[in-house]
Amino acid sequence: MDIKELIKKGESINVEFKTANSILPKSLFETVCAFLNTNGGYIILGVNDRNEIIGIDEYYVDKLKKDFTSKCNNEEVINPTIYCELKEIEVNGKILLYTYIEESKMVHKTKNKVFIRNYEGDFDITNNMNLIVQIHNQKSKNYDEDKIYPYIDIENDLNHELINKSRRLADANINKRHPWLDMSDLELLKSAGLYKKDPITKEEGITLAGIMLFGKDRVILNANPYCRTDAILRVDDLDRYDDRDFVETNLLDMYDRLLDFIKKYTKDRFTLNDKNIRVSAMSIIAREMVLNSLIHRSILDGHTSRVIIYEDKMIMENPNSFSTMRYLTIHNYFPFPKNPTLAKFFREIGYADELGSGIKRITENSLLYSGKLPIIEDKEMFRITIPLIGDKMYSDGELQEINDDVIDNVNGLRKQLLYIISENKNIKIKEMVLKTAKSEKTVKRHLLELQKEGYIVRVGSKRGGYWKILKNKE
Repeated sequence: MDIKELIKKGESINVEFKTANSILPKSLFETVCAFLNTNGGYIILGVNDRNEIIGIDEYYVDKLKKDFTSKCNNEEVINPTIYCELKEIEVNGKILLYTYIEESKMVHKTKNKVFIRNYEGDFDITNNMNLIVQIHNQKSKNYDEDKIYPYIDIENDLNHELINKSRRLADANINKRHPWLDMSDLELLKSAGLYKKDPITKEEGITLAGIMLFGKDRVILNANPYCRTDAILRVDDLDRYDDRDFVETNLLDMYDRLLDFIKKYTKDRFTLNDKNIRVSAMSIIAREMVLNSLIHRSILDGHTSRVIIYEDKMIMENPNSFSTMRYLTIHNYFPFPKNPTLAKFFREIGYADELGSGIKRITENSLLYSGKLPIIEDKEMFRITIPLIGDKMYSDGELQEINDDVIDNVNGLRKQLLYIISENKNIKIKEMVLKTAKSEKTVKRHLLELQKEGYIVRVGSKRGGYWKILKNKE
C-alpha cells in the first residue's frame, strides 16, 4: 500500500494517524485493539489528524520500534498478545513509522477494555456484552483456518522437514536470528498461530491452517479434501488439456509445483521496473498469483482452485466466500485477509509481502510484460486473467538486437525505451506510456533525444512506420 496515498486520503475506518515524539501515543493500543476486533487497518505515526506530516525525531525511531514490539507481547497492554512491528519510511524528507494491524480471529482487550473501530474512531464497548459475544461468534464463523483438530499427533502426522524448512526461510528473511530457530516444533506452531486452545470448549490442538502447511498428504486429505489446485495447459487441445498437474499436497510444496508449472509453459522476459532495475515480470506475476490463490482461497469450499494457461492468457481462480461482486483495480481495492494466519505465515518466511501489495505488483508487472492490464474479478470465484506474449508477438515485432555499446551509453528511461523498441518495432507511443508508466510528453521527449543522438530512427510515416535501432552509433 502507498503510504503517501493513505496520508493524502486521510483517516478512515481503516487508517489512523498519530503524532509521536519520544514515547508511543497513549491511545495507540486502543486503535490497535479496535483494528484487531474490527476489519484491520493502517496506523501511521508522525502524522497529525489534519493530514500534516510532522515526522519523528531520528534519535527516537529505534526506541519507539522496540517499545511497540515489546508492548505487543505484553498481556497487560494487549490481550491476547500479538506479533507486530513498526516499519520505517521517509516521506517528504521526514521519518514516519507505520504498521498494518490485521483483523484477528479473537476478541482482544487493552488494559481490560474492548474497543471496536468505526468511521469516527475507536469506541469502548467493554460494558456491551451482547456486542462482544456477537463479534466473537462472527469471528469464529468467518475463519475456517482456525478450526482445531485435537486428535492430530504432532510427532507422527506432520512433515517435520517442512517445519525445519520454514525455520530456515524465516531466519533468512530477517537480519537477526529468528526466534523460531530456538523453539521446539510445538512452540513454533503456537508462535505462528497454528496451534490454539479454544477459550470456550477448552479444546486445543493444531489448526486446519497448520495441517495444510505441515500435514502429511493423508492427514491433509482427511482434514480438508479441498486443499488442491488443478494446473492445466490448454493450447492445442482446448476441450481437455495438453498437460496437467493436479496438486493435492501441503501448501508449501503446492507453491513450488504451481510456480514450476507456470514457468514451464509461459515465456519469460526481462524488463526495467520503475527504478530502472532489470526484473523478470512473469516470475513476479506468477509468484503473486500463486500466493493469492493459496492465502486468500475459501479453504473449505468444494470448488477447486485452478491455474489455466492458454496461448494468449493465463487464468488463476479460487473459491471466494467474501466477494464484492465487482472488477478490481489498484484504485478500488482494499486488502481483506480471508485467512490472516496463513497470510502472516507466508510473510514471515519471506514468500509474501505486505498485505495488499500483490494486486499492485500483478498490475504493474502485467503492464511491463505485455503492455496490457490484468482483469481481476472479485466474484464467486476470485479470478485473475493475465495477457500472455507468445511467438507471434515476437515475430510480428521483429525482435531487434541491441548493440552493447549503445546500451552502455544510455541509462534510465532511454534504456527502457530501447528495450521496448527492440521487442516490438511497431509499438505505438501510447503503448510505451503504459509500459513505462511515464507521461506521453516525457516519452516523446526521450524518443526525440534518442533520435537526435543517433540511437534510433523512425522509418516510414508517423502512422504506418516503425522504429529501428541503429546498431552502430556514428
